[in-house]
Amino acid sequence: MSEASNLEVENEIVDSKPYISERGPFEINPAQEWKGPYPVGTFDGAKVVRESWDISKLVEDGNEDADEVCEKLGEMLELAASGSSENRLMRQDEGFENGFRATHVWFGPNFQLFRHSHAAGDCTYLVMAGELTMGNRTLKAGSTVFVPNQMPYKFVAGPDGVEVVEFRSGGRIPGKAGMRIEETSLKAVQKIIDDYNANSHLWKAPPTFSDTGHVKPHLES
Repeated sequence: MSEASNLEVENEIVDSKPYISERGPFEINPAQEWKGPYPVGTFDGAKVVRESWDISKLVEDGNEDADEVCEKLGEMLELAASGSSENRLMRQDEGFENGFRATHVWFGPNFQLFRHSHAAGDCTYLVMAGELTMGNRTLKAGSTVFVPNQMPYKFVAGPDGVEVVEFRSGGRIPGKAGMRIEETSLKAVQKIIDDYNANSHLWKAPPTFSDTGHVKPHLES
């Protein structure tokens, strides 16, 4: 790029400073180093559940014991962390009530995302590579899913896994947990755990962003 072009870009950035929306100021975020999944045994799922999840669906509606729920969900979450990864791309909600976040998420082959909801803003998923099934719809790269705030949902990753970018706008509802489990019984949670164990040998994370389409674990097994 020429010196004159560099100057033009600099001037454009300087000129953007007065423009601050309800979601934040102008910001550029360079690509980050890929962070892969947690090996089994290195993620304390029960601690996360106890500190930040709403488990009332199971405890109050499902009449399950709270301690048993935390332990079982912790077991599920530890396995889930070994077959998925999250990489924050940008976060424009620090100090802004109606913020905006973008997160890259990889789910391994046949990964079953448990039914849950968030009280942390509306969410749009953009499928970047691989595919996922939601209900009776299989969604490939380029597909989008809009999930309104607090709506329960789940999906299953395809045979090669799936990479999505999660765009979330709006702030967390005061007094509500960021994650609410929407499964209705510990029996349902155990089925997910069994499914994770059955598919974990296929969970080979891609080396970097958007490489899922080039990795075919189900053909190598």
